[in-house]
Amino acid sequence: MLEKAGKSNGLKLRFLFGKGVVDIILFLEYKGKARYSEIKKERYVIGDRSLSRTLKKLQEKGIISRAALPTFPISTSYSLTEKGKAVAKHLKELALELS
Repeated sequence: MLEKAGKSNGLKLRFLFGKGVVDIILFLEYKGKARYSEIKKERYVIGDRSLSRTLKKLQEKGIISRAALPTFPISTSYSLTEKGKAVAKHLKELALELS
């Protein structure tokens, strides 16, 4: 039973430690809100397509929210949800534990 629980949690956590995910979460925690272009400029060692997929996955998991800004051309802003803020807090605590 513990093995199954560990495997299940491992699968859930695997996404968080994918390329650029932690960096994006911590960047949004620092910045508050950021447009796609600002996140893209940081690069985080991932290409445009991967960045789009990662942002979409973070949104699906309820970690970030996406808002279309009423500008021309339309731009998109991303920010952490309450769940995302909690995740960022835990990531920072984990980093402190490991240092």
